[in-house]
Amino acid sequence: MTVLFGHEQGKYPDGNSVLVRGAQGALVIDPSLSVHGLASQASNALAVDMVLLTHMHEDHAAGVSAVRAPRVAVHVDDLPALHSVEGLMRLYGLPSADWGQMTELVTERFHIADCPHGEGFTDGAEWDLGGVVVRAVHAPGHTAGHSVFVIESDTGTRSVVTGDIDLSTFGPYYGDAASSLDAFESTLATVRAIEADHYVTFHHKGVVDGHSAFAAAVDQYGVVFGRRHESLLALLESGPQTLETLVEHGIVYRAGTRPPVFGTSVERRTIEQHLARAIERGEVTMDATGGNDSGVPRYRVVR
Repeated sequence: MTVLFGHEQGKYPDGNSVLVRGAQGALVIDPSLSVHGLASQASNALAVDMVLLTHMHEDHAAGVSAVRAPRVAVHVDDLPALHSVEGLMRLYGLPSADWGQMTELVTERFHIADCPHGEGFTDGAEWDLGGVVVRAVHAPGHTAGHSVFVIESDTGTRSVVTGDIDLSTFGPYYGDAASSLDAFESTLATVRAIEADHYVTFHHKGVVDGHSAFAAAVDQYGVVFGRRHESLLALLESGPQTLETLVEHGIVYRAGTRPPVFGTSVERRTIEQHLARAIERGEVTMDATGGNDSGVPRYRVVR
């Protein structure tokens, strides 16, 4: 296994890809912008039989068109987004008015194109490369199909490619149409329990050695769930607010760092999930009429 580190340790929009070679085949996992550049300059340098994607997002598939492997696969739940750019727009959950800008971004900056021959896999799928086996573990939350890959060699070495469980200080991202706060929390518990020698994240961390270090990093990463929830409750402490007002303030991006095109959509989807959790816990209530003539629902803290 070889980690192909992206620019600045895989900082977005780049990422850290993984090349796996066995006696009978080779594949690359999550070909990044850096891989696209490498493959475009010397295509034989990345002659592989297959591309595996932890999930279908623009930065993880940026190198697919340059690698030109005969097979490309992602979990079945993300497959429509691999098959077409329109499917990718639906995965993001952006308002249709923003599709044009986002389509331009993913096609021009990230080289994304329709991939109708893309294959779907399910939890537990395996690829035997000869002396090395790659196994998929469904790990939803970031997207519905997000998966991690466990790589086991005949020598006894085990590595895990964690995709966008990137262990960054930014924390988990669950702002797409089919993203799930609940599923992401469950996924962290599942992935934390996988013991391996090395763990490779697509962004930031790069390689974490040893299970104890990885488990500690996962625990720190998961703290962000609670931090965002408390930020939402703090916003509501000042009085009842509409969803749009909460989105304007935001709980995901720091002031001045919200990305154009998709940032507001991410804030909305994330806040909606935390509101649902807060209502279920009895921390927040919703006035469906807004308490005034506008009829716009407002949320308030239950005291």
